Amino acid sequence: MGRSYLGKTLDGHVIEVTVKENVIASVRSAQAVDPPLIAPPLVDLQQNGALGRSFNQLHERPDNLGIIAAQVRRHGVGRILATFTTYPYDKLIESLTAFNRQLETDANLACFYSGAFFEGIYMSRDYGWRGGHNPEYMRDPSWEEWAKLQEASGGRIMVFNIDPELPNATETIRKAVRNNLRISMGHCGPSAESIRRAADMGADMVTHFGNGAPPEIHRHHNPFWSWLADNRIHLGLIIDGHHLPGDVIRAAFAAKGKEKIFPVSDASPYSGMPPGDYGRFVIEDNCRCHLKDQELLAGAWHQVDRCVERLCELGWSLEDAWRQQSVVPAGIAGIPLPEIKVGEPAEFVIARWTEDSLQLEQVVSIGSELLDTPVNPQMV
Repeated sequence: MGRSYLGKTLDGHVIEVTVKENVIASVRSAQAVDPPLIAPPLVDLQQNGALGRSFNQLHERPDNLGIIAAQVRRHGVGRILATFTTYPYDKLIESLTAFNRQLETDANLACFYSGAFFEGIYMSRDYGWRGGHNPEYMRDPSWEEWAKLQEASGGRIMVFNIDPELPNATETIRKAVRNNLRISMGHCGPSAESIRRAADMGADMVTHFGNGAPPEIHRHHNPFWSWLADNRIHLGLIIDGHHLPGDVIRAAFAAKGKEKIFPVSDASPYSGMPPGDYGRFVIEDNCRCHLKDQELLAGAWHQVDRCVERLCELGWSLEDAWRQQSVVPAGIAGIPLPEIKVGEPAEFVIARWTEDSLQLEQVVSIGSELLDTPVNPQMV
């Protein structure tokens, strides 16, 4: 006997899906009053860790990959880019090597981890722009260094973050793009000319637009206007209710359109942890994460199901919000999404918007049900 699931797809069709032995055995049209959404899993192109675990420490704690995946999957997320942040260069090489080694031998995790985003060590050293990143580890870029990082990852790095005004940045961007890498500008305050030059070389993404910046900047001479104005550039947005006001989100979509924006969690390695003081890092009762005694945020507590919920709070339909966090980022990054079709592995989410909150009723991952009870974005 198989298990059956009823829901409305992103394009509005009510279907009943039967799963047998981890595979979709049948999909048929159905009728229902107020069915939940049945949709492909969410996609997060910038995820830093969870439950006190990070990707930077994979060389010491290889079990981090499985622990983070289990936590994030419960929130309806099925594909992520593991984000490697500021850390000693040689240790990042070791952790990227461990990342590749484990994915080569674990098909389940390799399905979840679509690749890596190297946010890391080629950003601005200046206060504010560097956010919570340690300037001690910052380096000027070179293609030789990037090639060694990519080799260590087994070719799994998909995106490099860079400050395009660093020495040798333009040439490094040019060579990286020639080697089929995506370039994201972030944690930096480049001039309009530097942004145009980087985009001419192929840089076409911005790391968490509107964040990774000083609290006060020049009203005209700042990078945000140029990033908004250049139609070649895609914007990452942290839509968790803490990082960006609603009007900034609305303005970004009005300027760019939906196909140029990919919401991300920027989930901290402390995401899912209880509120409290974690040394230089604090989680408030409202789940706001920041550096101690500073206004600067330090990643997010939520996973990207919160981005879906926040868009619904801003007036979006659940279908449109889910598409923005699933189909759109998958398309931008070239990540194949599982389809709800006969013969495909069973991987989908059953979700519902209930007036003021998102409820995940069930998450099916490679045929297995992950939830005993419904989950919302505020839950661990």
